[in-house]
Amino acid sequence: MLLFIDQPKHIRVLRSTADASGAMKRERLGLISKGSLEATPELEGAVQADEKEELVKAIGIFRESQEVQKKATALNFPETMRVVTEYLQNGATESEKKIIVSALMEGLRLIRKAAKQEAEQNL
Repeated sequence: MLLFIDQPKHIRVLRSTADASGAMKRERLGLISKGSLEATPELEGAVQADEKEELVKAIGIFRESQEVQKKATALNFPETMRVVTEYLQNGATESEKKIIVSALMEGLRLIRKAAKQEAEQNL
């Protein structure tokens, strides 16, 4: 049985097996990079044939999780903007205001750029 341990930059993959006495042992197999969600060559080489499907399914679950998180974040954006606006009006320091407004302006710039590119493609 494979175990998938979440860590900040990667997912550590272990194999859990019982030894002769019945005690469970964990063997480190390798890593899945969170940036690419691809198994390292070390992991690919360590996974047995009957474990490959389990690994592929787990990677699929992690990919789906990232997409769901992105969607949830995007759909929460109106509430986030309300909270940020309230904070800006009621207590943010000048440095915090500068950082927040800069992020907002950069976001607007990127949205406008994407909209312009989309409009040009539809011509």
